[in-house]
Amino acid sequence: MHYYDFSIKQLEDKATELLIEFDKERLEKTKPLDVYEVIEKCLGVPYDWKYLTPDQSVLGATAFSDGYFWAWPESTYREGMMPYKVGVEKGTILIDTTLTEGDNRGRENFTVMHEVFHQRLHRKCFRDEGRNYMHQTYSRTIDGNIRCASYALKIIERQANACAAAFLMPADLTKQIYEEKYRSAGFTRYNYGFMWNLIKDMSDDFNVSKQAMSYRLQNLGLIDENEENLLK
Repeated sequence: MHYYDFSIKQLEDKATELLIEFDKERLEKTKPLDVYEVIEKCLGVPYDWKYLTPDQSVLGATAFSDGYFWAWPESTYREGMMPYKVGVEKGTILIDTTLTEGDNRGRENFTVMHEVFHQRLHRKCFRDEGRNYMHQTYSRTIDGNIRCASYALKIIERQANACAAAFLMPADLTKQIYEEKYRSAGFTRYNYGFMWNLIKDMSDDFNVSKQAMSYRLQNLGLIDENEENLLK
């Protein structure tokens, strides 16, 4: 496997490029988002929803070649239940069906964009024509904890995470809205009740989970580790 060692700025720039291609107004204001429109407009690849695992340990998958994937008939394992084979064509993005059920829109959006950036950044990492490459995104990967074996896989997971965050929460706009909400409140920086509500409000504004917004604010230097931990 080969991968490109992008800098943080380069990853932010990759996300900005896709934002401009998809809808450049999103760099200046928050708007409702259908992440599947990004796939349709900017990638033109198939996508589908399946129960990828019976314990939600895998939330997304990307096919870098024609092949197959083992899916499950239900979201929860029952004794005797077996997976079934799903044929996929090169480029297909699969999203775990559980993300479409209940209040999971933020996690769904992040998972989809994570897979989108695997398509944009990492196709050449999986181009061995003699193998069936189906890259899986573990649930722990998208919320900050890397769960994969090799160093190269850890790098590309971090890259997809960084780009997904930068696309969904553009740096300048995120900073602007944070500062506006923070200044208007008049509280001290360490009022945790206020910070929790601020993170919740901003996660709603940007169509992401509270955890994703918390990580983004920390990575942009707007909140410290103690404030980020208040959501755990």
